[in-house]
Amino acid sequence: MRRVVLASESPRRRELMMLSDIPFMTANGHIDETLDLSEGLAKGVEKLACQKALHAMQRYPQEMIIGADTVVCLDGEILGKPKDKEDAARMLRMLSGKTHEVVTGVAIISESVKEVFSEITQVTFFDLSEEQIQEYLKKGEFHDKAGAYGIQGKGALLVKEIQGDFYNVVGLPIAELVRRLTKYIDR
Repeated sequence: MRRVVLASESPRRRELMMLSDIPFMTANGHIDETLDLSEGLAKGVEKLACQKALHAMQRYPQEMIIGADTVVCLDGEILGKPKDKEDAARMLRMLSGKTHEVVTGVAIISESVKEVFSEITQVTFFDLSEEQIQEYLKKGEFHDKAGAYGIQGKGALLVKEIQGDFYNVVGLPIAELVRRLTKYIDR
């Protein structure tokens, strides 16, 4: 059986992959994450997912590689991972009371397979007071999270409504990924 390699060291993506019962290993998927928006946001994150998978494939050329990239977008502005606490506060103020998109691009790649897709989920935040923002920031969850929040943790308390795949917001649309991935692997 061909091994599955998740080209990500994200603990959240690892946890989601464990739900699948598909044996996998992780590999460094670090690349230059400059987003190319020339073909739109979804295509841009799909390209990054492909680049991560191809980077890992150099090390594991015989395996099935999964690459993924997630971005948060509000009114056309990409909210990446915050640089620091002040940047995180700025992002949370922007998201307060508004609906934003979480877009994840996923690539399934091997020497004979290249399947790429993206998932878009709409997330609406409650109106947040400055006190609520500062309380959330004290928890430290904003580190290494696109849009400065983690919906799977205390960030859930910021969210009024979600339309679409919850796990996409966590970082990997696992149900859709497994449906596509099982076409290519023996279980």
